[in-house]
Amino acid sequence: MSNGLYPCTAADPMGVGPQNGLLGDGALPWPRDVAARAFPSTIDIAGTYAVDDVSATEFLIAELSAPETELNEQETEEYTVLLHSLLGKISTAGNISSEQLLTLQEKAKSVPYIGNLLFSNANLPGTLASVGGTLHSASKATKVENLLDLTDATRKKLKRWAATRGKPGSVSANRAFRGRIKIIRLSGNLYFEVPTNARANMYRVSGAPVGAFAHLPVYNTASALRAKAHIDSNVYGQRGVGKLLAGRAAGPVLAFVPQLYFDAKDATGFEDFINKSAYSQPTNALAFAGGLMVGAFIGGTTAVVMIPVGLAVGVWVQLFMSDEVSGLGTSLGNYLTGKE
Repeated sequence: MSNGLYPCTAADPMGVGPQNGLLGDGALPWPRDVAARAFPSTIDIAGTYAVDDVSATEFLIAELSAPETELNEQETEEYTVLLHSLLGKISTAGNISSEQLLTLQEKAKSVPYIGNLLFSNANLPGTLASVGGTLHSASKATKVENLLDLTDATRKKLKRWAATRGKPGSVSANRAFRGRIKIIRLSGNLYFEVPTNARANMYRVSGAPVGAFAHLPVYNTASALRAKAHIDSNVYGQRGVGKLLAGRAAGPVLAFVPQLYFDAKDATGFEDFINKSAYSQPTNALAFAGGLMVGAFIGGTTAVVMIPVGLAVGVWVQLFMSDEVSGLGTSLGNYLTGKE
C-alpha cells in the first residue's frame, strides 16, 4: 500500500516515508509541499466561455449600471447595442416567461440616464427598429468585386493579376486584359475602369455612391477588390425590411404612435389623454426633427452610419429635455396645459 507520495519498500511497507518523529529531517512533508506535488503551481483559467442570452443580458445591465464603470465611450455604445439585440432576441425566442422578460426590461430601464430613454415601453419599438436596421443593413455589405459586371473568368483573372503583380513572371495590365478592362489616368494616377452591375447603384464605397463604373487603383487593386461596400441609406429605406425599419413612413409611426398608445391606455379620459400627450409628444417631436436635421446635414451616406446617428440624436434630445438634465420637457408641458 502507498499513499501516492512514497513507494512501498521492505523498510517502509506502508509507503509513508521516513518516520523519525514529527520534527527534524525525517518528518512528514508539510501540506503545502503535498499540494505542490499534486497540482501545478499556477492554473491558467483565461479563455472564452459560452454564455446564454439571459445571463449575458444580466451582465450587460450590471456593467452599464455600475456607478464607477470602467467602460469607455465606444464600449458603452457597443454594450448598449448588444443589450438591445439580446432583449429583442429573448422576447421573440419564447424561452423565458413573460414575467422574467418584464423583469429584464425593468432592469434595463434602470440603467442610469439612458435606461428609461431606450428601454421604456414607448421608446423600445423605435430603438429596436433602429438597432435592427443597423444590424440588417450591415449584413447587406458586400465586397467591391461582387459589384463588378465581369464574367467569372475575367474576375478571376483580375484577382490573379492583382495577387501576382510585380512578382517574377507577372505581366503588365495592358497585356493581361487587352482592352477588356480599360486603364485610365485620374489626377496623375492609373486606375482600372470596370463596368458595374445593376446591384451596384444601391451601394456606397468609402461614403461615395457607386456609379456606372468602378475605378480600381492599378497599384492597390487587391485591397480595392476586397473593400467593403455598404448599402445607401436612401435606398435601404425604400424596399423590403429596410422600408419597415427605416422608411419614411416608419419613422413618424415609431416616434409617436407607441407613446400615443400608452398615453391613451393610462389616461382616465380624453382631457387627461391630451394632458399626458402635452408632456410626452413635444419631446418626441423635437427628437424626431433633430434626427431629420442631422440626416439632412450629413447628406448621402450609408444606412449603417445614418441609422445609429439618428438614434443617437433622438436619445440626446430626450436626455436634454428630461428632468434629470434641463427639465424643459416638463416646462413645455406645463406651458401647453396652462400650468405656467
